[in-house]
Amino acid sequence: MIKLLVNHSDLLRGLNCVASALPTRSSLPYLTNVLLETEGDALRMSATDLDTTVVTSIPASVTTSGSITLPGKKLHEIVRELPEEDVRFSGTGNRITISCGNASFSVSGNSSEQFPTLPSRSGTDPASVPVEVLSDAIRKTSYAVARDDYRATLNGALMKMGPEGFEMVATDGHRLSCISIASLASDIEINALVTQKALNLFARLSSEGDVLVRFKGSQISFEFNDTIIYSRTIDGEYPPYRKVIPTDNDCELVAEREDLISVLRRVKTMSNPSTHQVKFSLETGKVLIQAESADAGEAHEELNSEYSGRPFQIGFNGNFLMEILRNMSCEKVVMCMKDGNTAVVIRDSEEPEGGDSYLALIMPVKLSRASDE
Repeated sequence: MIKLLVNHSDLLRGLNCVASALPTRSSLPYLTNVLLETEGDALRMSATDLDTTVVTSIPASVTTSGSITLPGKKLHEIVRELPEEDVRFSGTGNRITISCGNASFSVSGNSSEQFPTLPSRSGTDPASVPVEVLSDAIRKTSYAVARDDYRATLNGALMKMGPEGFEMVATDGHRLSCISIASLASDIEINALVTQKALNLFARLSSEGDVLVRFKGSQISFEFNDTIIYSRTIDGEYPPYRKVIPTDNDCELVAEREDLISVLRRVKTMSNPSTHQVKFSLETGKVLIQAESADAGEAHEELNSEYSGRPFQIGFNGNFLMEILRNMSCEKVVMCMKDGNTAVVIRDSEEPEGGDSYLALIMPVKLSRASDE
């Protein structure tokens, strides 16, 4: 038996949170359900795919306490279409009536006992991080996380906190992104490989304030407002990423970030659709960006920029390079290069020395002529 009254906007907000944790497909039917539980003067909603769990609470006027699981996508679909009036839940057994205004729905559910046991807060003290700082770090690094790589550790981002500050790193072997914030020191030490799904959920669901991060064993949690995201971490040691960041790249290209994105976007329309290759021809006072394809033809455009260093040519995957630039927030970037075979470091051209830092690294690709493609 369960009976309660909730505000429509609160209910929709809560379902928006937990629905994002539902698996897109599952051989276990109960994983497609949302668990509803009364808790004092609140309704707690939970969803999980067994690796990532989202739990959120909303205010409720509870007449009869109880719990039930309902089909998550169907419940979300119903609530999205309801008028902005109070929503009533009532029912016994495994059938719930949802009514709002003149509308009424009878929905079949399952006993909450069939729902997986949910994770709980670990007994460790939390580290506190401003939501906007963590969200910005995720935006600047998560794009470089590998997708289904056989090296499991590359399928997540490394998150480190401690007395020396905060650091987040991601790489897929072709590019690397690293943000370090020395000013965000903490007595709580965290060294965790966090899945991309957990990071993206946090970036999507969080808004403002601080987030409490707890890490113990193979579980990390992010607690903010009335929501907690629990996630299993990835086992294994992260690659020694510092060793692959070159320190002797002495050729520098400085350009307006938006200008470089625009040129790449135009030129890339003529690149090979399978390699997305673009070529930079560099010489003092002139930077030419080109792309060509045996089927489409060729495009080139001179970039308004400043270059100092040896003349040479270098190729990139245009999509990878544009993704790096789009996730930066500075006005000007500096690309530090050495030759056509060495990894290129991309930074904010006005970043102060010794302070908070962000860098991206991209591996060049072997240049090929259209006739060889």
